Amino acid sequence: MTDEQELAREGADASRGSAIKLAAEVASRLVGLGTTLLLIRGLGASDFGAFGRLSLFALLLAELGELGLQTLASRALVAGSLSLGALVRARLVLVAFVGGTALASVGLASVLSPLVLWFVLSGWGEFLGVALRCRGRRVAEALLLLCLRASGLVAAAVVVSGGGALAALAWALVLSTGPAIVLGVVMLRRSMPGAGEDKGVRHVMRAALPLAVHGGLVLLSPRVEFLVLSLMRDDRETGLFLAALRVYEFLSIVPAAVSAGAMPGLTREALRGRGEVRARTAWTLAFLAAPVAIGLALVAPAVARLLIGSGYDAPAHAGTALPLRLLSLALPALFMNGLLLSALVAAGRAAWLPRLTTVRVLAAFALAVPLVSSAGGAGAATGIVLGEWLLLLLAARACRAASFDFELGQPLAWALLATLPMALAVFGVRDDLRLALPLGAAVQLGATLCARKIASGQKRAGDLRYP
Repeated sequence: MTDEQELAREGADASRGSAIKLAAEVASRLVGLGTTLLLIRGLGASDFGAFGRLSLFALLLAELGELGLQTLASRALVAGSLSLGALVRARLVLVAFVGGTALASVGLASVLSPLVLWFVLSGWGEFLGVALRCRGRRVAEALLLLCLRASGLVAAAVVVSGGGALAALAWALVLSTGPAIVLGVVMLRRSMPGAGEDKGVRHVMRAALPLAVHGGLVLLSPRVEFLVLSLMRDDRETGLFLAALRVYEFLSIVPAAVSAGAMPGLTREALRGRGEVRARTAWTLAFLAAPVAIGLALVAPAVARLLIGSGYDAPAHAGTALPLRLLSLALPALFMNGLLLSALVAAGRAAWLPRLTTVRVLAAFALAVPLVSSAGGAGAATGIVLGEWLLLLLAARACRAASFDFELGQPLAWALLATLPMALAVFGVRDDLRLALPLGAAVQLGATLCARKIASGQKRAGDLRYP
């Protein structure tokens, strides 16, 4: 096989990996959404509110036990810089510390303790999935994620149907992680052993620290505007904006999944110095971002009615629809940021990520107060839009400095052009999601295939410049 054939094969493999990871994330998140709906209806508003607050604190504590190791593993296991055993030992030390701290602080009888354990064990399941993906077992990772979410849904259904209390629900969720973890261990044992240096725990933690800081800032960055809004405006406006923000957060799984699926290929390309993975992944994300952004802007009022129900008045629907339309402007930047930040990790520049996200968070704080005070929820959405595009400029500049840059203009331009037929088709039925979604998907698929054929022809003619 020639070098060109090998590079093309690597690019195709990365695209296939992104598709499998995206399908797995969407399917597993939909199962997780089913669990959320079940809890809302089964627990009642009061208990579900308590469960939500405790879950937030538990998630933050569990994140301390992860310390960026999952992101570190996605590169280190491919590059061979760390062994799986070294990463597992470091994670065990962190989990023991966080678990001991949680038990000492709140006690075993508290609902918070099993919730922390649930998130910690769920993180272990996802970590095993990363190890499988790095060994080329992408379908196995998808099965593991589906098993993890489905087990949680079954556990919640059993407890809720039996009228169990919050403590029973929390412990049932802990037990639900067992099948996925066992499945992950079995599949890893059956896979080809991976290589890597067997470093000490201190070395692994030092390597993961920048990613841990970055991960915490990423969790905070889209919520800065929401926090400011909750302090400056009433609960009603805050809740209407939160409904729009939940849609935005759900859509963020798309770039995360695509970039994670391409990460092994990105890492090998960064080590090799050339290849097609960056170009293929950039084009994939562009052709996902453009229709999602334009489609969301068109159907925002219908989505708002679906989210908050028909029992609210027109101003309430507008209080969710307008932020949704504004947030759609941030989606192209959000999608590309997922790729650019993953590329920096693949290129061995993980230490740069906290600097970029720190600027993003500081800018969010600086913009949030004047924007929210003048425009409320619309101002909060505007702040997120400005923050994402600022991060895109900074991340693109960082990739150029790392000699691992991207061509983003042409993919986005072609994607926007290919989205025009879908926008025209959906515009007339934008108030009916039952018609708008399937019609838009069908038209967009046809337009994308045509654009891809034209772009491929121009690439062969040398008109398209890939990085």
